[in-house]
Amino acid sequence: MVETEDATIQRVMDVLVEAERTSTAVGPVSDLVAGGLTLDMAHLVCEGNLARRLARGGSVAGVKVGFTNLAVRDKMGLPDSTYGYLLDSMVLESGGGLAMAQFVAPKIETEICFRLGKELRGPDLTVEEVIDATEAVCASFEICDARILDWKCPYPDFFADNGFSSRIVLSGAWKPVAEVDLLNETVALEKDGVQIADGRGEMALGHPAKAVAWVARKLSERGKSLLPGMVVMTGTLTPILPIEAGSSYVGRFATLGVVEKSFA
Repeated sequence: MVETEDATIQRVMDVLVEAERTSTAVGPVSDLVAGGLTLDMAHLVCEGNLARRLARGGSVAGVKVGFTNLAVRDKMGLPDSTYGYLLDSMVLESGGGLAMAQFVAPKIETEICFRLGKELRGPDLTVEEVIDATEAVCASFEICDARILDWKCPYPDFFADNGFSSRIVLSGAWKPVAEVDLLNETVALEKDGVQIADGRGEMALGHPAKAVAWVARKLSERGKSLLPGMVVMTGTLTPILPIEAGSSYVGRFATLGVVEKSFA
């Protein structure tokens, strides 16, 4: 008996849920499907697992955009950036610690987070329209975590696995967007007091607001939009680095201030 597409999507959903529950990586989920996952099937997997979380009382806090650093994207052989949904339970305050046991293989990124004051929708948004819709920005980390072994998988799998979303850490020191030179904002990433990377705003698709416009366009293609109050993580300004247990990480931004988190 040939499996229906709905049954296939349900099966892949279950595999990813179990991988996250047990903090155990699996192989590419495309390998579970004859011919691999199509991009539309991958979106349905992600949206199905999102619906499960919402049914349990979660709420969508925003979205993250991944692989906005073109050099990193090209190195991984990806045709475009990626995105995933952020739930309220994924949003953490700066400071304090996290247990590594709750992750599979976490990596850290320093990012500029946008908080929207207006809805954004459509295929042709400009940087100016994004900035006009942005209420404030702040310093942030994204803690990415793949349920897929070694982050090695076909492009659709990134979407099936919710863009490798896991947690975000926000400084909470929101600044009006007009007070920040987004293109030239710099950041230094420190591990245990030693600088290990640096970056600037232009590393996110040439301008962080372009990352917001990109994800608004992609969501529009699926009948969705960015809503007032949502946060948007615009992509890493520094290399994507593995998190080491027992270490503390600090992102020092030129005008956005400091974001920090320790891992045990």
